[in-house]
Amino acid sequence: MADVIPTHYTTQFSSNWISRVQQSRCRLDSFIEWDDFDGERKRYDRMSSQSAQERTERKGPTRITDTTSDSRWAYRRSYDLANLLDKDDAKNLGVLVLPTSQYIMDHTKAYHRNCDDIAWQTASGSVMTGEAGTTSTVFPVANAIAGGGTGLTIAKLLAAREIINDADQDDDTAPTVLCVTANQITDLLNTTQITNSDYNTVKALAAGAVDTFMGFKFVIIKRLTTAASVRTCVGWQKGAIKIMRGAKSSDISIRKDLSDSIQIRSDWHLGGTRIHDELVFTIDCAE
Repeated sequence: MADVIPTHYTTQFSSNWISRVQQSRCRLDSFIEWDDFDGERKRYDRMSSQSAQERTERKGPTRITDTTSDSRWAYRRSYDLANLLDKDDAKNLGVLVLPTSQYIMDHTKAYHRNCDDIAWQTASGSVMTGEAGTTSTVFPVANAIAGGGTGLTIAKLLAAREIINDADQDDDTAPTVLCVTANQITDLLNTTQITNSDYNTVKALAAGAVDTFMGFKFVIIKRLTTAASVRTCVGWQKGAIKIMRGAKSSDISIRKDLSDSIQIRSDWHLGGTRIHDELVFTIDCAE
């Protein structure tokens, strides 16, 4: 007689949801000068450096120096993320709980990624300038290191270091971040220019044991702009950009207009501007 017991075996299902692998924290937090403001925008007024003149005449007339100034503008941008659950989902899911808490946690992770993206996009994009904040000023070409059909190389890192050093910035303690993907770390490991000691450092960088090479703090951001198999990596010294980060709020509500469906919605405000062009650079890398 056939053994029929196995045909009645049951399947156990998990009762909780598991997040897929994703970036869940703001990786660029320590490289950003955060700010906040009321209203839809904020103006940052900049003044140029001045040089003294040698005084060669006793009781001579005072020579007045007119300084130059300009303005950078940050605009508040609003973001939201919403999910909807049917009224009957709780019963139909059985032992599996409604993902309301999971949705809110996922919203927070999306918020942190959004903060990072606003930072590197602000550093490398156009900025609004002028007295009224209506002029769009593009990223300085001199600070864009061309790809040249190669990945990330020592020569490109040296060129980036020269841009930062040439800015004549006194704050030697301010960290300089370089946003890359895993491909650029592999490029460094494969380059023939790296010495034995450098190789060990890059190897540790790839393993996550260290995060610094040639004075740059490497941070992996998978969402960096790519076009025609060329990835644009973005770097800046802390203080080069200002990012406005408004508070994130989440709420769960019943949608009477959608058959009492449950809505889970989060919203937040972000914005920013590049304050110092001299402290920002981009590196194009072939992938």
